[in-house]
Amino acid sequence: MSLEAITRIRSVEEEMDQARADARSRAQKLAAEAEREGRALLQQGKEQAAKAAAAEMEKAEAAAAKRREEILAQAERDCEALKKEAGSRMGKATQAILGRVVGN
Repeated sequence: MSLEAITRIRSVEEEMDQARADARSRAQKLAAEAEREGRALLQQGKEQAAKAAAAEMEKAEAAAAKRREEILAQAERDCEALKKEAGSRMGKATQAILGRVVGN
């Protein structure tokens, strides 16, 4: 082999080594960038999920408060109805008690 051929071969080998090193460097940079982007997307997803959960919780709490008020209002109406019914029977109950006491 001639000296010129050997020099060319070495030059090509050096270029290939440099190309491999450049490719490794680019691959590492791409991997690091993809990892950063992935972490950013994951964080963004977590934040969106937390916001959605908070909104749903507020919605559920509002619905529960509304239902609580409905139940309390119904209970109050039921109590008033029972009081009226008890009041209307009070006279009969008093007469029955007096009848038993006086009758004995």
